[in-house]
Amino acid sequence: MSAARPEIYLHVGAPKTGTTFLQSVLWGSRKQLCQQGVTLPGRGSGQHAHAALDVREMYDEKTHAPRAHGGLDRFAEALADVRTPRALFSMEIIAPATPEQIDRFYAVLADFDIHVIITARDLARQIPSTWQQHLQRRVQRRYDAYLATVFDDPGLDCHVWRSQDIAEVARRWGASLTPDRVHIVTVPPPGAPKSVLLERFCSVIGVDPASVDTDAAQPNSSLSAPQAELMRRVNVALGERLKDRQDGYNQLAKGYLAKEVLSSQPGPGLVLPVRYADRCRELSTRMVEQIRTAGYHVVGDLADMEPTVFGDDTVPAGAVRRRDLDANNATVAAAGVQAIGAMLQQRYDDLAVIADLKQRLADNSSRASRQRRRIGAVRRIPARLVGRLPRMGAAAGVRGLPATSAVTHPR
Repeated sequence: MSAARPEIYLHVGAPKTGTTFLQSVLWGSRKQLCQQGVTLPGRGSGQHAHAALDVREMYDEKTHAPRAHGGLDRFAEALADVRTPRALFSMEIIAPATPEQIDRFYAVLADFDIHVIITARDLARQIPSTWQQHLQRRVQRRYDAYLATVFDDPGLDCHVWRSQDIAEVARRWGASLTPDRVHIVTVPPPGAPKSVLLERFCSVIGVDPASVDTDAAQPNSSLSAPQAELMRRVNVALGERLKDRQDGYNQLAKGYLAKEVLSSQPGPGLVLPVRYADRCRELSTRMVEQIRTAGYHVVGDLADMEPTVFGDDTVPAGAVRRRDLDANNATVAAAGVQAIGAMLQQRYDDLAVIADLKQRLADNSSRASRQRRRIGAVRRIPARLVGRLPRMGAAAGVRGLPATSAVTHPR
């Protein structure tokens, strides 16, 4: 009897459904997972991201680091080293892949039985979060304009739905799989412990959630409403500056300003205006019905996908009241002032580190200069005296010239 084929679980998204939390915990617990029969192929989540870029044909030498090139080939090499019954791939940016791109990915996985995992959260929380994700990619579109594009498109042709329409994502990724190998893991409602999502996910891949290291968790916190609008205005102000995506915008605007400075500020959360409540519920109901009809394996409760939290329509659609605009400007300005204060403190700390490094460099340079002068002095000693140096040093008590040493004249 031939050995059973190994399985691979592809966690393909959706974005903003606790993926960063899950990935950080799982990568931080590789040893524990391996002991339970699950391998995370590759050296880190970055290698999965590079493979996803390759699958989606998104690699661009002008915007991506050279190490990202050929990510799918490197992932295939890592798969060859899998010795456990199960393997796991997790990268949410791959969710919008086309059927042709998915087929290409599946061809690389030909030696495995494929499972797909899709984490799903209610649209009332998802859509505001997707706008924030776009902001951190230099998007300058206002929130109200973004919502109009997303919800007013009757055909759902907006690119957002390629990753946020869970039923459609499942249809594309599960087209060649039996329904029991497509796993929909629902994100619990607000207020639930994050351990619930971890428990649901671990139940699919066959891992004891109590065995993983949650201390390694890295949350991907959303910005509050004023901070998000401030980030949008910064994108406008930057224009063509910081064009380098990796070392420029991603490192400074996204990695530093958004994730370190602004995300730590308190403020009202970004919510979906109540005027979109009916449309949001309509789309959610349709998705849930399609998931039920398809017979996919659901972990959690599909009721978790029902949108329940909406904001007041303080600004009617198509109109902006002066009072609301002034209030919005005031909160954004306050967030900007707080951000400047935090960045000045960071600049002060950075300058202190730079000054210390400069002083160390100067001290090392001075020591090196003294050493060079000593070497130069030795080189100027006449050859006829070299053989006598040990004896002369011992007689004069010169340190560093032991009487028993043999000294060779430098040529």
